[in-house]
Amino acid sequence: MARSVAIIGAGQIAYEMVAAFSDDWRITLHARSAPQWLGVMPCHFVPFLRGEDEPPSADCVIDTIAFDEGDVSGYDPDRVGRLIAISSASVYRDAEGRTLDEAATCGFPEFAGPITEDQATVARGPDTYSTRKIRMEMAARARFGERATILRPCAIYGLWSRHPREYWFVKRLLDGRTRIPVLHPEVSRFQTTNARDIAELALEMAHAEIGGTFNIADEYGPSVADIAQNICEFTGRQAELVEVPADKGSTIGRTPWSVPRPFLIDGSKARNACGRAGSTYWPNARDAVEWLIEHNPANWRAAFPQMTVYPWDLFDYAAEDAAMDAL
Repeated sequence: MARSVAIIGAGQIAYEMVAAFSDDWRITLHARSAPQWLGVMPCHFVPFLRGEDEPPSADCVIDTIAFDEGDVSGYDPDRVGRLIAISSASVYRDAEGRTLDEAATCGFPEFAGPITEDQATVARGPDTYSTRKIRMEMAARARFGERATILRPCAIYGLWSRHPREYWFVKRLLDGRTRIPVLHPEVSRFQTTNARDIAELALEMAHAEIGGTFNIADEYGPSVADIAQNICEFTGRQAELVEVPADKGSTIGRTPWSVPRPFLIDGSKARNACGRAGSTYWPNARDAVEWLIEHNPANWRAAFPQMTVYPWDLFDYAAEDAAMDAL
């Protein structure tokens, strides 16, 4: 009999999880509401409101939206064979204690190279996204021991994303922008992670009953300039990248990947555990870019709600033109 898997969440990671597990697992998708992609995917949907509905049981539970200890503490170790929880690479801190969450006030973290799982993390606690993620990780390990698998991705891309960073370039190209201001186009390398890799590695770990904590990352983290060039070539629309200075307080040219120094993570531990070769951002991101072009929404704020949390206007073309004209 096929083993059962319960997938929590309905975003881009859940979509790829359903696709990856569809061959020989009985899949149940648990989410607040049915996603748009549900009709084309082979799974049973169950409405699920955390804190009100009973947590699911299955041979494997994959929680794509576990943000704090309370999100995993309800799972019964006697009714769940393995818990796979999605964490984040934002949990890492550098030797000075600097983190992504607090970069605006404490300075951007600096690492000697790609970050491995041995790198120090923030302490658990209620204060930030990352401290809550660590608290979730620790609760999962305490409850499930070696039957807990923690995955730490970085800037995720894929189909059905609610936070499609690529749209920052795609929309500009579709809107006919031929000059695009960019901060640190070559220096900015913010680690990318393919949602499909998260799912396929999770599948291998579920099959082989592999526990532990693993970074999930493309083998090479592209620069913002690399990403722009890939998207321009794929769409057949060319635009000049105009490097703008990092003026204090200005957000002109700040992309969703913009960082003052590289933030890269090493995903080799997960690949080695599963016997998989590394993958790269391009051409793997082409499907996501093509999907964005096809779905180019009239109301991007409603379509991509996680992009609305940026504390500046992502598409302030008038301000961009003024800044470039002043160079």
